[in-house]
Amino acid sequence: MALAALDLTDREHDDFVRDHPNGHLMQTTPWGREKEHTGWTWRTVAVGRTGVDGEREVTGVALILFRRTPVLPLALAYCPRGFVVDWADAESVDALLAEVSRVAKANRGVLLRIDPAVRIDDPAIRPALESRGFTRTDPGEDAAKTLAQPALRMVTDISDLEALHKELSQGTRQSIRKAEKSGLVYESVGRDRIPAFYELMKTTGARDGFGIRSLEYFTTLYDVLSPTDDIVVSLVKLDHGAAAEAARAKVEDSRQQLEKAQAKREKYPSEKADRQVEQLEQAIAKNEASAAEFEAAHAQHPEGQYLAGSIFATCGTRGSYLYAASSDEHRNLRPNYLMVWRIMQDAAAKGVTTFDFGGIDASEGLEEFKRQWNPERREYAGEFTKQLHPLSGRLIDLVVRVYKRR
Repeated sequence: MALAALDLTDREHDDFVRDHPNGHLMQTTPWGREKEHTGWTWRTVAVGRTGVDGEREVTGVALILFRRTPVLPLALAYCPRGFVVDWADAESVDALLAEVSRVAKANRGVLLRIDPAVRIDDPAIRPALESRGFTRTDPGEDAAKTLAQPALRMVTDISDLEALHKELSQGTRQSIRKAEKSGLVYESVGRDRIPAFYELMKTTGARDGFGIRSLEYFTTLYDVLSPTDDIVVSLVKLDHGAAAEAARAKVEDSRQQLEKAQAKREKYPSEKADRQVEQLEQAIAKNEASAAEFEAAHAQHPEGQYLAGSIFATCGTRGSYLYAASSDEHRNLRPNYLMVWRIMQDAAAKGVTTFDFGGIDASEGLEEFKRQWNPERREYAGEFTKQLHPLSGRLIDLVVRVYKRR
Protein backbone atom coordinates (compact mmCIF):
# COMPACT_ATOMS: atom_id res chain seq x y z
CA MET A 1 0.00 0.00 0.00
CA ALA A 2 1.43 3.37 -1.08
CA LEU A 3 2.40 5.98 1.45
CA ALA A 4 0.56 9.29 1.58
CA ALA A 5 0.40 12.43 3.69
CA LEU A 6 -1.62 12.05 6.89
CA ASP A 7 -3.43 14.70 8.90
CA LEU A 8 -2.60 14.06 12.57
CA THR A 9 -3.81 15.81 15.66
CA ASP A 10 -1.15 17.41 17.85
CA ARG A 11 -1.55 14.59 20.34
CA GLU A 12 -1.16 11.91 17.67
CA HIS A 13 1.95 13.65 16.37
CA ASP A 14 3.49 13.97 19.84
CA ASP A 15 2.67 10.38 20.79
CA PHE A 16 4.49 9.14 17.70
CA VAL A 17 7.54 11.29 18.48
CA ARG A 18 7.68 10.16 22.13
CA ASP A 19 7.47 6.48 21.20
CA HIS A 20 9.87 6.53 18.24
CA PRO A 21 13.55 5.64 18.84
CA ASN A 22 14.57 8.71 16.79
CA GLY A 23 12.10 11.02 18.51
CA HIS A 24 13.18 14.17 20.31
CA LEU A 25 11.56 16.90 22.41
CA MET A 26 12.31 19.47 19.70
CA GLN A 27 10.08 17.58 17.29
CA THR A 28 6.99 17.87 19.48
CA THR A 29 4.26 20.46 19.01
CA PRO A 30 4.90 22.13 22.40
CA TRP A 31 8.38 23.00 21.12
CA GLY A 32 6.79 24.68 18.10
CA ARG A 33 4.53 26.71 20.36
CA GLU A 34 7.49 27.67 22.52
CA LYS A 35 9.35 29.08 19.49
CA GLU A 36 6.43 31.24 18.37
CA HIS A 37 7.22 34.15 20.65
CA THR A 38 10.84 34.25 19.42
CA GLY A 39 9.80 34.89 15.83
CA TRP A 40 9.33 31.40 14.39
CA THR A 41 6.24 29.86 12.83
CA TRP A 42 5.74 26.11 12.56
CA ARG A 43 3.92 23.28 10.82
CA THR A 44 3.80 19.52 11.28
CA VAL A 45 3.66 16.88 8.56
CA ALA A 46 3.20 13.13 8.65
CA VAL A 47 3.20 10.23 6.22
CA GLY A 48 1.92 6.68 6.44
CA ARG A 49 -0.63 4.19 5.21
CA THR A 50 -4.39 4.02 5.60
CA GLY A 51 -6.00 0.58 5.46
CA VAL A 52 -9.37 -0.28 3.93
CA ASP A 53 -10.82 -0.25 7.43
CA GLY A 54 -9.57 3.29 7.97
CA GLU A 55 -6.81 2.21 10.36
CA ARG A 56 -3.73 4.40 9.93
CA GLU A 57 -0.09 3.40 10.25
CA VAL A 58 2.18 6.41 10.73
CA THR A 59 5.72 5.83 9.43
CA GLY A 60 7.28 9.28 9.74
CA VAL A 61 6.64 12.81 11.02
CA ALA A 62 8.41 16.16 11.14
CA LEU A 63 7.97 19.48 12.88
CA ILE A 64 9.16 22.35 10.68
CA LEU A 65 10.13 25.76 12.04
CA PHE A 66 10.13 28.74 9.68
CA ARG A 67 12.22 31.90 10.09
CA ARG A 68 11.55 34.62 7.52
CA THR A 69 14.19 37.09 6.38
CA PRO A 70 13.61 40.70 7.50
CA VAL A 71 13.42 42.08 3.93
CA LEU A 72 12.89 39.37 1.32
CA PRO A 73 9.78 37.15 1.35
CA LEU A 74 11.95 34.06 1.88
CA ALA A 75 12.35 31.69 4.81
CA LEU A 76 14.64 29.12 6.36
CA ALA A 77 12.85 25.84 7.05
CA TYR A 78 14.40 24.04 9.99
CA CYS A 79 13.52 20.64 11.48
CA PRO A 80 15.30 20.59 14.85
CA ARG A 81 16.39 17.03 15.63
CA GLY A 82 14.20 15.78 12.77
CA PHE A 83 12.99 13.96 10.79
CA VAL A 84 11.42 11.34 13.05
CA VAL A 85 11.58 8.33 10.78
CA ASP A 86 13.41 5.06 10.25
CA TRP A 87 16.20 6.26 7.95
CA ALA A 88 16.66 2.75 6.55
CA ASP A 89 13.04 2.82 5.31
CA ALA A 90 13.62 4.46 1.93
CA GLU A 91 9.93 4.65 1.02
CA SER A 92 9.05 6.53 4.22
CA VAL A 93 12.05 8.85 3.94
CA ASP A 94 11.15 9.72 0.34
CA ALA A 95 7.50 10.33 1.18
CA LEU A 96 8.33 12.43 4.22
CA LEU A 97 10.93 14.52 2.40
CA ALA A 98 8.48 15.16 -0.43
CA GLU A 99 5.79 16.33 2.00
CA VAL A 100 8.20 18.45 4.04
CA SER A 101 9.52 20.07 0.85
CA ARG A 102 5.98 20.78 -0.36
CA VAL A 103 4.95 22.41 2.92
CA ALA A 104 8.24 24.30 3.17
CA LYS A 105 7.85 25.77 -0.32
CA ALA A 106 4.24 26.70 0.43
CA ASN A 107 5.60 28.73 3.36
CA ARG A 108 8.28 30.39 1.17
CA GLY A 109 11.00 28.09 2.45
CA VAL A 110 14.02 28.07 0.14
CA LEU A 111 16.49 26.29 2.42
CA LEU A 112 15.76 23.12 4.42
CA ARG A 113 18.00 22.34 7.38
CA ILE A 114 17.82 19.27 9.63
CA ASP A 115 19.96 17.70 12.39
CA PRO A 116 18.49 14.25 13.14
CA ALA A 117 18.70 12.74 16.62
CA VAL A 118 20.46 9.74 15.10
CA ARG A 119 23.93 8.51 15.94
CA ILE A 120 26.64 9.22 13.43
CA ASP A 121 27.59 5.52 13.29
CA ASP A 122 24.11 4.56 12.09
CA PRO A 123 24.91 3.08 8.63
CA ALA A 124 21.65 4.35 7.10
CA ILE A 125 21.66 8.02 8.02
CA ARG A 126 24.39 9.64 5.93
CA PRO A 127 23.68 7.73 2.68
CA ALA A 128 19.96 8.49 3.12
CA LEU A 129 20.67 12.22 3.35
CA GLU A 130 23.40 12.61 0.74
CA SER A 131 21.55 10.55 -1.85
CA ARG A 132 18.59 12.93 -1.51
CA GLY A 133 20.53 16.14 -2.07
CA PHE A 134 21.50 17.06 1.50
CA THR A 135 25.01 18.31 2.24
CA ARG A 136 26.72 18.42 5.63
CA THR A 137 26.67 21.96 7.04
CA ASP A 138 30.20 23.28 7.44
CA PRO A 139 30.58 23.91 11.19
CA GLY A 140 33.22 26.59 10.62
CA GLU A 141 35.75 27.51 13.27
CA ASP A 142 33.28 27.52 16.15
CA ALA A 143 30.62 24.81 15.98
CA ALA A 144 28.81 26.31 18.97
CA LYS A 145 28.04 29.43 16.92
CA THR A 146 27.55 27.97 13.45
CA LEU A 147 25.51 24.85 14.28
CA ALA A 148 22.03 25.15 15.74
CA GLN A 149 22.46 22.05 17.95
CA PRO A 150 25.79 20.52 19.06
CA ALA A 151 26.39 17.12 17.46
CA LEU A 152 28.50 15.94 20.40
CA ARG A 153 26.50 15.21 23.53
CA MET A 154 27.02 13.87 27.04
CA VAL A 155 24.33 11.32 27.90
CA THR A 156 24.10 9.31 31.12
CA ASP A 157 22.20 6.02 31.37
CA ILE A 158 19.88 6.28 34.39
CA SER A 159 17.99 3.03 33.85
CA ASP A 160 19.81 1.48 36.83
CA LEU A 161 20.60 4.18 39.41
CA GLU A 162 22.06 1.76 41.91
CA ALA A 163 24.64 0.62 39.37
CA LEU A 164 25.26 4.23 38.28
CA HIS A 165 25.89 5.32 41.87
CA LYS A 166 28.54 2.62 42.25
CA GLU A 167 30.21 3.75 39.02
CA LEU A 168 30.39 7.41 40.05
CA SER A 169 33.76 8.63 41.29
CA GLN A 170 34.36 8.80 45.02
CA GLY A 171 34.50 12.59 44.75
CA THR A 172 31.07 12.77 43.12
CA ARG A 173 29.49 10.51 45.73
CA GLN A 174 31.09 12.60 48.48
CA SER A 175 29.71 15.79 46.91
CA ILE A 176 26.19 14.29 46.89
CA ARG A 177 26.50 13.26 50.54
CA LYS A 178 27.90 16.63 51.53
CA ALA A 179 24.98 18.40 49.88
CA GLU A 180 22.48 16.10 51.58
CA LYS A 181 23.98 16.80 55.03
CA SER A 182 24.58 20.55 54.74
CA GLY A 183 21.10 21.94 55.23
CA LEU A 184 20.20 21.97 51.52
CA VAL A 185 16.61 21.32 50.46
CA TYR A 186 15.63 20.12 46.98
CA GLU A 187 12.33 21.38 45.56
CA SER A 188 10.46 20.47 42.39
CA VAL A 189 8.48 23.66 41.84
CA GLY A 190 5.73 25.12 39.69
CA ARG A 191 5.30 28.21 37.54
CA ASP A 192 5.22 30.57 40.51
CA ARG A 193 8.88 29.81 41.32
CA ILE A 194 10.24 30.42 37.80
CA PRO A 195 11.15 34.04 38.72
CA ALA A 196 13.44 32.61 41.46
CA PHE A 197 15.08 30.38 38.85
CA TYR A 198 15.39 33.36 36.52
CA GLU A 199 17.28 35.37 39.15
CA LEU A 200 19.78 32.51 39.38
CA MET A 201 20.05 32.50 35.57
CA LYS A 202 20.90 36.20 35.58
CA THR A 203 23.62 35.58 38.16
CA THR A 204 25.03 32.69 36.14
CA GLY A 205 25.00 34.64 32.88
CA ALA A 206 26.81 37.58 34.46
CA ARG A 207 29.38 35.29 36.07
CA ASP A 208 30.09 33.17 33.00
CA GLY A 209 29.69 35.88 30.37
CA PHE A 210 26.71 34.72 28.29
CA GLY A 211 23.35 36.19 27.42
CA ILE A 212 20.18 34.63 28.82
CA ARG A 213 16.62 34.20 27.62
CA SER A 214 13.81 36.41 28.87
CA LEU A 215 11.62 35.50 31.82
CA GLU A 216 8.75 35.16 29.34
CA TYR A 217 10.71 32.48 27.47
CA PHE A 218 10.95 30.29 30.57
CA THR A 219 7.35 30.79 31.65
CA THR A 220 6.18 29.95 28.13
CA LEU A 221 8.37 26.84 28.12
CA TYR A 222 6.69 25.75 31.34
CA ASP A 223 3.22 26.54 30.02
CA VAL A 224 3.60 24.45 26.86
CA LEU A 225 5.29 21.44 28.48
CA SER A 226 3.55 21.23 31.85
CA PRO A 227 0.15 19.92 30.59
CA THR A 228 1.85 16.63 29.61
CA ASP A 229 4.13 16.58 32.68
CA ASP A 230 7.19 16.87 30.41
CA ILE A 231 9.00 19.59 32.37
CA VAL A 232 10.61 19.73 35.80
CA VAL A 233 11.69 23.04 37.30
CA SER A 234 14.04 22.39 40.23
CA LEU A 235 15.44 24.62 42.93
CA VAL A 236 17.87 23.88 45.74
CA LYS A 237 17.44 26.03 48.82
CA LEU A 238 19.79 26.53 51.74
CA ASP A 239 17.93 26.26 55.04
CA HIS A 240 20.31 28.32 57.18
CA GLY A 241 18.87 27.00 60.42
CA ALA A 242 19.40 23.40 59.35
CA ALA A 243 22.85 24.29 58.03
CA ALA A 244 23.78 25.80 61.40
CA GLU A 245 22.63 22.63 63.17
CA ALA A 246 24.69 20.52 60.77
CA ALA A 247 27.77 22.67 61.41
CA ARG A 248 27.24 22.41 65.19
CA ALA A 249 26.97 18.63 64.85
CA LYS A 250 30.29 18.60 63.00
CA VAL A 251 31.85 20.67 65.79
CA GLU A 252 30.68 18.17 68.42
CA ASP A 253 31.92 15.23 66.37
CA SER A 254 35.32 16.88 65.85
CA ARG A 255 35.61 17.65 69.57
CA GLN A 256 35.07 14.02 70.44
CA GLN A 257 37.71 13.03 67.91
CA LEU A 258 40.02 15.73 69.29
CA GLU A 259 39.80 14.34 72.82
CA LYS A 260 40.82 10.91 71.57
CA ALA A 261 43.61 12.36 69.41
CA GLN A 262 45.01 14.40 72.33
CA ALA A 263 44.97 11.37 74.60
CA LYS A 264 46.72 9.31 71.95
CA ARG A 265 49.33 12.03 71.42
CA GLU A 266 50.11 12.16 75.14
CA LYS A 267 50.69 8.41 75.14
CA TYR A 268 52.44 8.21 71.76
CA PRO A 269 53.95 11.61 70.85
CA SER A 270 54.76 12.09 67.17
CA GLU A 271 54.62 14.64 64.37
CA LYS A 272 51.72 12.72 62.85
CA ALA A 273 49.78 12.99 66.11
CA ASP A 274 50.54 16.71 66.25
CA ARG A 275 49.19 17.19 62.71
CA GLN A 276 46.03 15.26 63.50
CA VAL A 277 45.33 17.40 66.57
CA GLU A 278 46.02 20.57 64.61
CA GLN A 279 43.71 19.52 61.78
CA LEU A 280 40.87 18.76 64.19
CA GLU A 281 41.33 22.09 65.96
CA GLN A 282 41.16 23.84 62.58
CA ALA A 283 38.03 21.88 61.65
CA ILE A 284 36.36 22.89 64.92
CA ALA A 285 37.19 26.56 64.37
CA LYS A 286 35.99 26.42 60.76
CA ASN A 287 32.68 24.77 61.60
CA GLU A 288 32.07 27.09 64.56
CA ALA A 289 32.55 30.05 62.22
CA SER A 290 30.22 28.47 59.67
CA ALA A 291 27.56 27.83 62.30
CA ALA A 292 27.71 31.46 63.43
CA GLU A 293 27.49 32.63 59.81
CA PHE A 294 24.47 30.42 59.09
CA GLU A 295 22.71 31.56 62.26
CA ALA A 296 23.18 35.20 61.29
CA ALA A 297 21.96 34.48 57.75
CA HIS A 298 18.92 32.66 59.09
CA ALA A 299 17.78 35.91 60.68
CA GLN A 300 18.02 37.63 57.27
CA HIS A 301 16.59 34.72 55.22
CA PRO A 302 14.13 32.89 57.48
CA GLU A 303 12.55 31.21 54.43
CA GLY A 304 15.89 30.05 53.09
CA GLN A 305 18.06 31.10 50.16
CA TYR A 306 18.03 29.59 46.67
CA LEU A 307 21.47 28.44 45.53
CA ALA A 308 20.79 26.44 42.34
CA GLY A 309 18.07 25.80 39.81
CA SER A 310 17.46 23.91 36.58
CA ILE A 311 14.93 23.05 33.90
CA PHE A 312 14.72 19.41 32.86
CA ALA A 313 12.42 18.15 30.11
CA THR A 314 11.39 14.68 28.98
CA CYS A 315 10.24 13.08 25.75
CA GLY A 316 9.22 9.49 26.26
CA THR A 317 12.14 7.70 27.92
CA ARG A 318 14.59 10.50 27.06
CA GLY A 319 15.41 13.35 29.43
CA SER A 320 17.25 16.59 28.63
CA TYR A 321 18.94 19.01 31.03
CA LEU A 322 17.94 22.22 29.24
CA TYR A 323 19.08 24.96 31.62
CA ALA A 324 21.04 25.12 34.87
CA ALA A 325 21.91 28.07 37.09
CA SER A 326 23.59 28.71 40.41
CA SER A 327 24.26 31.44 42.95
CA ASP A 328 27.72 32.84 43.64
CA GLU A 329 27.26 31.97 47.32
CA HIS A 330 27.87 28.69 49.19
CA ARG A 331 29.05 26.85 46.10
CA ASN A 332 31.21 24.71 48.37
CA LEU A 333 28.02 23.01 49.64
CA ARG A 334 27.61 21.36 46.21
CA PRO A 335 23.94 22.27 45.56
CA ASN A 336 24.17 21.27 41.88
CA TYR A 337 25.16 17.72 42.82
CA LEU A 338 22.11 17.31 45.01
CA MET A 339 19.92 18.79 42.29
CA VAL A 340 21.11 16.49 39.49
CA TRP A 341 20.95 13.38 41.66
CA ARG A 342 17.39 14.11 42.79
CA ILE A 343 16.27 14.86 39.22
CA MET A 344 17.78 11.55 38.11
CA GLN A 345 15.96 9.70 40.88
CA ASP A 346 12.59 11.27 40.10
CA ALA A 347 13.02 10.85 36.34
CA ALA A 348 14.04 7.20 36.63
CA ALA A 349 10.97 6.53 38.79
CA LYS A 350 8.81 7.78 35.88
CA GLY A 351 10.50 5.49 33.34
CA VAL A 352 13.09 7.89 31.91
CA THR A 353 16.24 5.95 30.98
CA THR A 354 18.65 8.59 29.62
CA PHE A 355 19.80 11.98 30.97
CA ASP A 356 21.18 14.26 28.24
CA PHE A 357 23.48 16.89 29.74
CA GLY A 358 23.76 18.69 26.41
CA GLY A 359 26.69 19.54 24.18
CA ILE A 360 30.33 19.20 25.18
CA ASP A 361 31.41 22.47 23.61
CA ALA A 362 30.42 24.43 26.71
CA SER A 363 32.65 26.17 29.23
CA GLU A 364 35.45 24.14 30.76
CA GLY A 365 33.97 24.19 34.27
CA LEU A 366 30.51 23.12 33.10
CA GLU A 367 31.96 20.35 30.95
CA GLU A 368 33.94 19.04 33.91
CA PHE A 369 30.75 18.97 36.01
CA LYS A 370 28.98 16.92 33.33
CA ARG A 371 31.83 14.42 33.29
CA GLN A 372 31.25 13.66 36.98
CA TRP A 373 28.09 11.70 36.08
CA ASN A 374 29.68 8.91 34.05
CA PRO A 375 28.19 10.07 30.70
CA GLU A 376 28.57 8.42 27.33
CA ARG A 377 30.08 10.62 24.65
CA ARG A 378 27.38 10.44 21.99
CA GLU A 379 27.76 11.95 18.53
CA TYR A 380 24.77 12.60 16.29
CA ALA A 381 24.90 12.64 12.51
CA GLY A 382 25.21 16.43 12.43
CA GLU A 383 23.52 19.25 10.57
CA PHE A 384 22.53 18.85 6.92
CA THR A 385 21.13 21.34 4.41
CA LYS A 386 19.12 20.98 1.22
CA GLN A 387 18.46 23.92 -1.08
CA LEU A 388 14.84 23.90 -2.20
CA HIS A 389 15.50 26.88 -4.53
CA PRO A 390 19.25 26.95 -5.39
CA LEU A 391 19.76 30.69 -5.87
CA SER A 392 17.51 31.87 -3.05
CA GLY A 393 18.72 29.02 -0.86
CA ARG A 394 22.33 30.15 -1.11
CA LEU A 395 21.30 33.68 -0.15
CA ILE A 396 19.43 32.45 2.95
CA ASP A 397 22.36 30.21 3.86
CA LEU A 398 24.70 33.21 3.78
CA VAL A 399 22.32 35.29 5.92
CA VAL A 400 22.04 32.49 8.49
CA ARG A 401 25.84 32.09 8.70
CA VAL A 402 26.42 35.80 9.14
CA TYR A 403 23.72 35.97 11.82
CA LYS A 404 25.18 33.01 13.80
CA ARG A 405 28.73 34.40 13.72
CA ARG A 406 27.73 37.66 15.40
